[in-house]
Amino acid sequence: MYPFVVTFTLFCLLSLTSFAQPSADSLHEQKMNRIFMEDVMPYLQTCDTTPDWTTLGKRLINRYGDIGEEVHLLSQTIYSMQQDDWANFSVAIIPYAKKYGLSIPSKQRYAFSDYMRYHARMLYQSGHKEEGIRWQILALPLARSTDHDGMLETVERMKKGELE
Repeated sequence: MYPFVVTFTLFCLLSLTSFAQPSADSLHEQKMNRIFMEDVMPYLQTCDTTPDWTTLGKRLINRYGDIGEEVHLLSQTIYSMQQDDWANFSVAIIPYAKKYGLSIPSKQRYAFSDYMRYHARMLYQSGHKEEGIRWQILALPLARSTDHDGMLETVERMKKGELE
């Protein structure tokens, strides 16, 4: 066989093989889903009360490294939001958003922002005005760009004491 044909054939096979491989994002998501299904879900199903997120986080990080940390923070954020557990949500969302903000899917970012804005208003209305303003501002980077003007206006109204 001619060297060119062998090289060309090998190149085509390698190209097809790499083309057929799932994207890096897809592989990352598959790993995260596997960790979630094999480690997080069984743990959550055994909890009678609020999960011990610190212990779970340490276990996931020791076992899986950085991706374990991502799964831990995402799981704590989503679970806490679904349980309307602001205390645990507020502990997890800041480090999660700081580290993985650019890779958080937009639907999740928007849901997190909406939840943060809701609690910002609740904090403000219950007399924790500075904390409400802080969370309103922290919600900005996760929000839809079309919401930014209204959110900034809300911050200004909060600062002036004009928000009901």
